[in-house]
Amino acid sequence: MVYRGYLLPIFLVIVTLFSGLVCAEDDQAIMVKVADPFINLRTGPGSAYPIFYVIDRGELVTIEKRRTEWFKIRSKDGKTGWASRQEMQLTLLPGGETFQLPEADSDDFVTRLWAYGVSGGELDKAPVVTVFSAYSFTENLSGELSYSQSSASFSSSSSIKAALLMQPFPEWAASPFFTLGVGKIKVKSGATLISANRQESTMAQVGLGFHYYLSRRFVIRFDFNEYVILSANDSKDDNEEINEWKIGFSVFF
Repeated sequence: MVYRGYLLPIFLVIVTLFSGLVCAEDDQAIMVKVADPFINLRTGPGSAYPIFYVIDRGELVTIEKRRTEWFKIRSKDGKTGWASRQEMQLTLLPGGETFQLPEADSDDFVTRLWAYGVSGGELDKAPVVTVFSAYSFTENLSGELSYSQSSASFSSSSSIKAALLMQPFPEWAASPFFTLGVGKIKVKSGATLISANRQESTMAQVGLGFHYYLSRRFVIRFDFNEYVILSANDSKDDNEEINEWKIGFSVFF
């Protein structure tokens, strides 16, 4: 198959240039006192991670990093782990004042774990609506799962897609990203998006877009994607290419 689009070469160059980027831990350290009976330390920023240590009331801990609703803290004996926002709300500053947790901001978007959103636009000149969820592996790389519905005059389609999203400049207010994904598309009735003799097909996708941080936990997102609908007939190269654009919003945690 000869792919005639221009986005795939651009994507590969960007991934090569920025594949070495990792999460930076540059948050300013803050020391607080445990006021609750105890704080559980987990091995990672999420309730699914196991508890490996317990810090008792009255002990001082150092906050090293925040990742949305989770805080990376270090105990006085050097144990480092993650505690939830709910537990950290009950801590005190060394002077006895309640530790005021800041509301979510653009820095929290950079270090987000999960995002959920909806977007709408056009797929090959037909209206399309997509819902998606995303999990961030690092500040630069995340995985996404999406489901889309599209309707034309004489047909409708549905698709599911898994994709990787590379965000080379996550700290920018308008942050560009590049995506590469695979999935399945299914067309019902008189097909206009893909050939009528292929009601269900595998597809490959490459795309670009940008996030724009609004406020608190809300982000606007714009996507432009190129899809290749892969032929089921290996002896005949009749793959089809379609374009898609969408705009929507997401909420991150």
